[in-house]
Amino acid sequence: MISLTGKEILHYKILEKLGEGGMGVVYKAEDTKLERIVAIKFLPHNIPISKEDKERFKIEAKAAAALNHPNIATIHTIEELDDDMFIVMEFVDGNELKDIITRRRDDPLQISEVTSYAIQIAEGLEAAQKKGIVHRDIKSSNIMITKDDKVKIMDFGLAKIGKGSQITRMGATVGTIAYMSPEQAHGDEIDHRADIWSFGVVLYEMLSGRMPFKGDYDQAIIYSILNEEPHSVLEFRSDVPDNMLKINRKMLEKDPADRYQTTREIIAELKKYQQSGKFINVEEADRNNSIAVMYFENMSPDKESDYFCAGITEDIIIDLSKIKELKVVPRTDILIFRNKEINTEQIGEALKVRYILEGSVRKSGNKMRITAQLIDVKNSQHLWAERFDRNVDDIFELQNEISQKIVQALKVSLTDSEKESLQSNPTDNLKAYDFYMRGRELIYRRGRKNNEQAIQMFEKAISLDKNFASSYAGLAEAYSYMYEWYDGNTTWLQKTIDTNQKALTLDPSSIEAKFGIAMVYFYQKRFTEAKRELEAIIKENSRYYPAYIRLGMISELSNDTNSAMNFYQTASELKPHDEEPWVHLDSVLRRMGDIKSAGKASMKVIEVTAQKLEASQDDPIVMSRLAMAYARFGGKEESYAIIKRLLETDTNDGLVLYYCSCTYCLLGEKEKAFIALRRAFDAGFKGLARWANSESAFDSVRNDPEFKEMIARSE
Repeated sequence: MISLTGKEILHYKILEKLGEGGMGVVYKAEDTKLERIVAIKFLPHNIPISKEDKERFKIEAKAAAALNHPNIATIHTIEELDDDMFIVMEFVDGNELKDIITRRRDDPLQISEVTSYAIQIAEGLEAAQKKGIVHRDIKSSNIMITKDDKVKIMDFGLAKIGKGSQITRMGATVGTIAYMSPEQAHGDEIDHRADIWSFGVVLYEMLSGRMPFKGDYDQAIIYSILNEEPHSVLEFRSDVPDNMLKINRKMLEKDPADRYQTTREIIAELKKYQQSGKFINVEEADRNNSIAVMYFENMSPDKESDYFCAGITEDIIIDLSKIKELKVVPRTDILIFRNKEINTEQIGEALKVRYILEGSVRKSGNKMRITAQLIDVKNSQHLWAERFDRNVDDIFELQNEISQKIVQALKVSLTDSEKESLQSNPTDNLKAYDFYMRGRELIYRRGRKNNEQAIQMFEKAISLDKNFASSYAGLAEAYSYMYEWYDGNTTWLQKTIDTNQKALTLDPSSIEAKFGIAMVYFYQKRFTEAKRELEAIIKENSRYYPAYIRLGMISELSNDTNSAMNFYQTASELKPHDEEPWVHLDSVLRRMGDIKSAGKASMKVIEVTAQKLEASQDDPIVMSRLAMAYARFGGKEESYAIIKRLLETDTNDGLVLYYCSCTYCLLGEKEKAFIALRRAFDAGFKGLARWANSESAFDSVRNDPEFKEMIARSE
């Protein structure tokens, strides 16, 4: 390309050439209209420019312009003049990270500098990841460091938005070879985990001053990427903390499923070091403020009191979950340990927690004896233990007292609002609370009959206390399940709306009621509003698991598979012992073509559901998901046995029948799959069309006229 220095194009005066790469030439220029210095990137003139190249150039502008983050260079506009197309972007006054690393090879970057740069790079990539954008050419020469040590990621010229334009021909590689991930070098379908690999190469480069994968020619580098492990950074310097090495190794795992699944995880690990001054594994640090509240054992002669023990357990979990300093294991993850003889060390390791609360309840008439002990898993010491002999009428005060004792023992600082929440009672009517706890336990058991009985329990609770906000929220949840899974009658939807609004009137802070409103939008296919409400819930409570599941489903329905995977991955981190996120991950990974990772998700479904069924044998939804997972691996006998057992109970649970249909499809039983699918629809499963349209189990019958007719009828 002929030098443009000194020329004026449109209202841009070209000042000097800044650099040149495979996809463009960059100049420093003055925007004479807005009187500012900018950078302008032109397509090169010395190579033939195809429509494909121009399309990619447009994608760079579209992708980067959608990003607004301090660690990403801002795109101002895209201009065309005659045959020239150019992007006008922020002028970054600084140096390429590549040049800094080269200059500092004999005096490598300090670990604190590396950490600061790495966090900023990760935060920029996370912003892109949230938009579904994969950079595909992360390298040290595409990262600028300003004079005040701020990182700017440049050149989204090879960006791929979601599953959008397949600009490169099948099997072709895009990017800079030394930074390419194994899947990228193969020319396979990629996602944001390829950027994590490339970021890992940059991190290795910052630490060692060298490239992890080298060769005298392109194929030699590719061979090294695919087959060899890089030399340890410690061969080049001895001051790199062990955990920094572990982070880097995990980023450079050849299998994408073995890498960090989100840049957020990397940011968390690096920030732990930055804040403490020493490198602590984030998992270990998180454990220091983590607790599992195990099911209180029912020591009463009357086994009917099981629900009472479960209610105490849940309420303490809810109380402690309101404290931001504490990480509390959700109810679903402790379910697998219910009624089991397992030592605290095993539980602590399985749940990744530092503390465990154990307890028992002996109830007789209006009297109860509750024992509780808080155990430090690390050294098996009892931090606190106490026995309480009280009247049943004192249950609220007792639960609050136990929560406060735990807080004191762990030396947790409470805000004023947290102190207030620990002292508040859901109702003054103990009988109403008794019905409420029964209702919650029935909802957790799932199934239509249990759900209908739960409605009766919540209605009885409300009849005794018209201002019991939690009972309204529980009732609305049961109504919504009747609409989505068991009946499909729009009367349930209207009841859901009215009851959630009543709950919010009584308690504007009720996150369950807010989620219920979001679900109404979801059922009505008002996905923009549903997403807005769900994102607001996460902003208020970043650990609210149901919101991530539904955001994942909305992303799938919008064909934003990268975002869907991220939401499901987060859900799986919040509840690692729940099979639901793994079921969704399995499906979305298959849609993305990552069969190996999908297989690992299927195995996780089998592992988790088997644990659950061992603790509770009568959950039909868990059983149906297990049947589907077995079918993925060709476990025909196991799948058929589970389905036979389910259908012999004459189930009319729409979700169970839906999973049975998926299983039959995977087993090649098309007619039986269609029968189960019709039964799911007739049972009132309103989510059928939404779920089936993105479910890979139906790929073999997706174009079958009968399948299309059923889906169309259910929409």
